[in-house]
Amino acid sequence: MHAINLKATILISIFVVIYFLISLKGISTNHSFWSDEAFVSSIARDTILGKINLSAGSEFVGYQRMQLFTSILSFKIFGISEWSARFPSVLWGSIGVIIAFILTKKLSNLWGGFLAAFLYTILQLNHAYSTQAKPYTAIEVIMLIVIYLSSLVSEDFKNRRIHILAIFFASTASLYNTIGVITFVPYFAVLSPEIAKRAVNKKLFIAVIILFTLIIGWLARIYSLVPMLIRPEHNWSIFFKELFLRQYGLFTLLAILGVFTIKNKNLLIGIILSSSLLLYAWIFVQYSHNIRYLMPIIGLMVVFFGVFWGNVGDKLFNNSWWVCLIVALLVYAGSNKVIRKPSIYYTPNADFVGDVQNADYKVFFSEWRAKYPDFEKYTIFAGPFDSLSWYTQRYPTATFNRFYPSPIYYPQYGFTEYTNLDEFAQEMSKYPQGFVMIHDWISYMPDEIKDYVKKNLKFELRIESMAVSPNEKWPLALYSWGFDKE
Repeated sequence: MHAINLKATILISIFVVIYFLISLKGISTNHSFWSDEAFVSSIARDTILGKINLSAGSEFVGYQRMQLFTSILSFKIFGISEWSARFPSVLWGSIGVIIAFILTKKLSNLWGGFLAAFLYTILQLNHAYSTQAKPYTAIEVIMLIVIYLSSLVSEDFKNRRIHILAIFFASTASLYNTIGVITFVPYFAVLSPEIAKRAVNKKLFIAVIILFTLIIGWLARIYSLVPMLIRPEHNWSIFFKELFLRQYGLFTLLAILGVFTIKNKNLLIGIILSSSLLLYAWIFVQYSHNIRYLMPIIGLMVVFFGVFWGNVGDKLFNNSWWVCLIVALLVYAGSNKVIRKPSIYYTPNADFVGDVQNADYKVFFSEWRAKYPDFEKYTIFAGPFDSLSWYTQRYPTATFNRFYPSPIYYPQYGFTEYTNLDEFAQEMSKYPQGFVMIHDWISYMPDEIKDYVKKNLKFELRIESMAVSPNEKWPLALYSWGFDKE
């Protein structure tokens, strides 16, 4: 037994090192931040530099407070850079290899655990998100941690440490991003029946559960989602079918079969309920169909793919080691969803074209600064301001968003977000000189403003794509007015 444990530890350690090196290679070039990465990272930088206090910074990022704290810590240790902001995701992903093994082994056997850890290590989608300064890899891993802890509740209900850890990790996931609140669901699904068995006063028990649920919902700001849950505004079902039926069809089918081999029925209910809630929100509530919101389900898919083959090998062949080995070799040799050698970039657009707008802001601002060294002192109009706040020392003069019915002023940033061409023209008339930064795709800035700018303002520069992904075209363009008079 000790020999098996030692060999298992060595093999999983090798998987962890491989995962770590693959992802580390993916952040080695310090390539451009994208909008979501730049937003939290710029607040973290400004907090460290004393431009804003931590309390104000936490309010700025709102639903991603833990991502802010993580970025601040990483900046303090490694310095302020894109690499430092992304490194925590690399660590979370590496931890995920271990958790995938432990959970799968518990729900099946040792060889199912090895298979899940191996797939987790080489899955391209995992590395695409563990090389970004975003919280979704952390939530994916924490979901697996909470499910593992929840599986222990029935076995050792009186162990307070299990409950404390489950609540701690689920709370951490909720602070990383609002979607992290789903990590409470498996825990509650197991906890509630166990408490009900022991509760003397059933009514008091129900009241406490309702109160606790309301508190968690309020902390996670679930109240803001209720209207959308009742009256969905979107339908991304076509993308759901594309992702889980066409792109990951075999993995999905076998993972679903693996889920139903769970003997703990309360845990089974918790996993199904949490996955269903997240999928419902992604299909009908979330304004975009970005895969990043589904990373917790991707982690579950990996685990239960391993659970399925681990259990199948045991039940049909009385030994699953060679079954899991053959499956691992087939996946590595034949799947287009895995990484076979490290790269300097892992695209998040491998499954959905255009899922992430990975424009090259870094080069864009570098060329802008080379052409106008003092451009930051002039008027700047933009769509989203995230990248501007990271690559410069300021916020835009104004932004423009086609989704809002009327202008909105942001006192914490000191600018107004306008909505149409008339407001753009009025604002532009106030300044003798300035720049307009255009995201030249279907973006926040109204098309009528883009068309006006292209026809009437001076073209300055255009960056089509990042050097690490030349085929993913997300053009950034710069226009100006008033400088010809100098």
